[in-house]
Amino acid sequence: MTVTTISVTDMHCAACSNKISNALAHLRDIENLQFNPVRRQVFVTHADTLASATLIEEIELAGFHPQLAGDSSMVWHESHTLLKRLGVAGLGMMQVMMVQGALYAGMFQGMDEGIRRLLEFTALIFCIPVVVYSAVPFFRSALTSIRHGLNMDAPIALAVTIAFSVSLWHTLAGSGEVYYDSVVMFTFLMLGARYLEQRLRQRLGVADSLIASMPRTALRIVDEQYVETALLQVSAGDQLWIEEGAIVPVDGTLAGTHATLEEALLTGESDWQDKTSGDLIYAGTLNRGAAFQLNVTADLAHSRAAEIDQLAQTAFEAKHSLASIADRVARVFIPSILALAATTYWVWLQISPEHALSAALAVLVVSCPCALSLATPAALTAALTRLRQGGIVVKNSRALEITRSLTQVFFDKTGTLTHPRPRIEQVEVLGDFDQNVCLDWAAGLQAHSSHPLAQAFKRNTIVPATNIHIQAGQGISGQLDGRQVRIGSAEFCAFIPRSNAASKLVYLAVDNTPAAVFHLTSDIREDAQGTIADLKKRGLAVQMLSGDNPENCAAVAQQVGISFIATSQPEAKPEVLKAAQQTTGGVMYVGDGVNDLPALANADISVATMETSDLVKSKADVMLLTRRLGAITDFFNIGARTQKIMHENLLWALGYNLIAIPLAAFGYAPPWAAALGMSASSLIVMLNASRILNTPLTKH
Repeated sequence: MTVTTISVTDMHCAACSNKISNALAHLRDIENLQFNPVRRQVFVTHADTLASATLIEEIELAGFHPQLAGDSSMVWHESHTLLKRLGVAGLGMMQVMMVQGALYAGMFQGMDEGIRRLLEFTALIFCIPVVVYSAVPFFRSALTSIRHGLNMDAPIALAVTIAFSVSLWHTLAGSGEVYYDSVVMFTFLMLGARYLEQRLRQRLGVADSLIASMPRTALRIVDEQYVETALLQVSAGDQLWIEEGAIVPVDGTLAGTHATLEEALLTGESDWQDKTSGDLIYAGTLNRGAAFQLNVTADLAHSRAAEIDQLAQTAFEAKHSLASIADRVARVFIPSILALAATTYWVWLQISPEHALSAALAVLVVSCPCALSLATPAALTAALTRLRQGGIVVKNSRALEITRSLTQVFFDKTGTLTHPRPRIEQVEVLGDFDQNVCLDWAAGLQAHSSHPLAQAFKRNTIVPATNIHIQAGQGISGQLDGRQVRIGSAEFCAFIPRSNAASKLVYLAVDNTPAAVFHLTSDIREDAQGTIADLKKRGLAVQMLSGDNPENCAAVAQQVGISFIATSQPEAKPEVLKAAQQTTGGVMYVGDGVNDLPALANADISVATMETSDLVKSKADVMLLTRRLGAITDFFNIGARTQKIMHENLLWALGYNLIAIPLAAFGYAPPWAAALGMSASSLIVMLNASRILNTPLTKH
C-alpha cells in the first residue's frame, strides 16, 4: 500500500472534505482516506496499482485544485493571487464607501436626482471589478459545490450575487436602495480574513514538516569537483560536501574523522553532538563545525526525516471526538442557514419590506460554519507542531484526548529511566576462556539484538555469527568460530542466578559451559527524578515495571522516588497493565525495547523512547526523538492545554452563531457588520489555537 499526500488549497470546511470523499468513493483501490483541514491536505492510502495522477484528476473533477504535497509553487501562486484580489477589493471598497457616504448624506439632507444617479453609477463602476475579479474564488467554489453538497462559500457567493444584482437593477431602474457598499465591504473582509487565516495555517502547518525545511540543492562530489545538484537527484552511494553552517540534506555516514552537529530540528535539543568516522548522520541536522564529507546511505524520500514526517501524518487518522461532532454539525449547517435566510426574507416582507433583503443578506453572511469546522483541527495541529518542536512525534491524535483519563504511568527501567547505552564495568571470566575472546563473541551476538543492554558490547569490528535465535526478554544464541554461544539471563545460559544490587549481570555460555559474567552499569537519566516528580504533581501514580531482578530495580527506584515491580517478563507485563486499568483507570507505558512490545500494545497510551528499534516505534502512539525524559511532562502539559483550547474554540464558535444569527435575522446586524463578525470568528479560533505554540517546554 502507498500513502499519497495531496494538498488541496481550496478545501475550507467539512463540506469540502465530504465532496472530496464522494469524488474518490468509486475508486476501489483506496483503503483509507484522512483529512487535515488546517494544512489543507488529504492523505490517501491506496494500492500501488492506483496512480497518484488518478487521484488528482478525480479531485479536480470535483471542482478543486489539488497538487501533490511538496510542490510549493501552487501554494505561493494562490497566496500571491489572493493578495492581488484583496488589493483590488480594498481599492474598490475605498472608492465605493466615499460615494456611498455622499448618497447616505443625500438621503437626509436632500440631493438632486441627477447627482444621485451619477453617484450610483460611479459606485457601480467601482464595484464591478470587485465582483468580477476579487469575488471570483467564492463564485467558483460555490458553483462546483452544487454537485457534491454546498460548502461555506455558497452563502457568501449567494449574498454577493443577490446584493449586486438588486443594486444593479435599482440603479438601471432609477429607484430603490443600492447595496454596493455592502458588496465591496464583505468581499474585502472575507478575502482579508482568508488571507490572514492562510498565514496562520502556514504558521501552524508548515513548522512541523522536516522535509519542507530541507535545502533544495546539495553539493555533490564528482571527480573531486563540487557540483550543485538538485536534492531529489541525490541517491544512496553519492558523496556530498556539507559546508559549515549548512543543513545536512540526506542520511549518510561521516567520511571524515570528526564533525560537530546540532540536532534541534530532529530532537528539539540544541546541544551540539560530536560525531566520528563512520557514525550515522541524519537529514535535518545542522553542521556547527568544519565542513565534512558525507557518504549518502539513503535519498531524501527514504531518510529518517521523511519517516518522521510520515509517522506524524498518521496522527490525523484517529479523529478527535470533538472534531467528529463539529463536522457533523457543519455538514447540516449550510442547508439550514439557506432555509433560515429565506424564512427571514419572507417574514420581513410581511413586516417591513424595505429591510427584508438586508436582513436576509446578513443571515447568509454571518452564519458561515468555518469557525466551527476549524475549532478542533486548528488546536490539534498547533499541539502536534509544538510537540514536534520539543522532539515528540504523536502518531495517534487521540492520545492527546486520552491524557485527561490517565491515572497511572509505568516506566521500563533499562534504557528508559536509565541511559540507553550501559557500560561494562567488569568482566568475570570463568574457566580457561580468554577475556578478549569472550568480549568478541558477546559483541558478535549482541550486534543482532535491539535490546538496550546490547549497546554496551558495541565494537567497530565483530566476529560474524550464524544461526541466530532471539528469545525476547531472555537472550540470544548463535554459532561463532564453530562454537555454540549463548548470552543473556542466567536461566537462558544455564547459570545459577546471582544477586548483585550494584550492577546488571549478563551471562555468557559456550557449548553449554559457563564462560563469563559481564557486570553492566547504567547511569540514571539526569531528568528522570524531576520528570517523575512532575507527573506525581499532576496526581498520577508512577511505577517502574521491569524484568530485572529486585536488587537492581530497588537501586534505581530509590534514586528516582517510585515503587517498582521486578522480574516481570514481557508476556506478564500486559497483565499488570490490565489490572491497573480495572482498578485505577487509564495507563501509559514508556519503554524502549522489543521486550516492551506486549506492554506497549496493551497500554492506553504507549510511548517509545528515542533509542528504540523501528519495530517498537511503529507500534507506539507517541515517539520521543529527544533524549529528554521530561518530554513526557511536555506531552501531558500540551495535551491538557489542547483540550482546554478545543473546548474554548467550540464554545466560541457555537456561542457566536447562537448570538449573531438572531441579531442578523431581527435586523440588528447590517451585512457589512455580519461580514466583519464572521471573519473575526474564524480568526479568533485560529489565533486562540496558536497560543499552544507558546506552551513552555520542560528543562530539567
